[in-house]
Amino acid sequence: MISRIRHFIVADRKGVAAIEFGLLAPAFFMLMIAIFEICYYVYMSTAAQRAVEKAVFDLRTDHAATVALQNGFTIEQWYRDAICGRLNLSTCEDTLVVSIELYDDDMNPVWSTSEPDELTFGPRETLMRVEAHVEMPTVMFTDLMFGDAAAQLGTGITFMTEP
Repeated sequence: MISRIRHFIVADRKGVAAIEFGLLAPAFFMLMIAIFEICYYVYMSTAAQRAVEKAVFDLRTDHAATVALQNGFTIEQWYRDAICGRLNLSTCEDTLVVSIELYDDDMNPVWSTSEPDELTFGPRETLMRVEAHVEMPTVMFTDLMFGDAAAQLGTGITFMTEP
């Protein structure tokens, strides 16, 4: 009996690496996918922030109103083009929600909307906050962890319109 146990312990060790790889590979690949997905979300968050900043820059300098009026755009179409054109997300056009708030000199909200037909540029020398929210397509790790829930990406910026 002892010789059989000794034979099992001292026996040929071919294939041990394959067994160890088989045990550790799923955890390693899940970790790699999670790292990829986190990097993707950080990148898209930065891209969304830059898109809103660029749209707000055009808004602050009154370039947006000029372009929208010259091309016959509605305000909603201009916002969608300004933000979604820079994000390259397949879900952007369908899920983008832009909200605007105007504040008085004492930082009290005066007016706000997220209705597409009520979006406005705001009068000159007005404190404004523009926010954009969009659904991001999920990658495998998010689907495994959270089910079918879509990831929401939101960003905003507060600024004063130019005189």
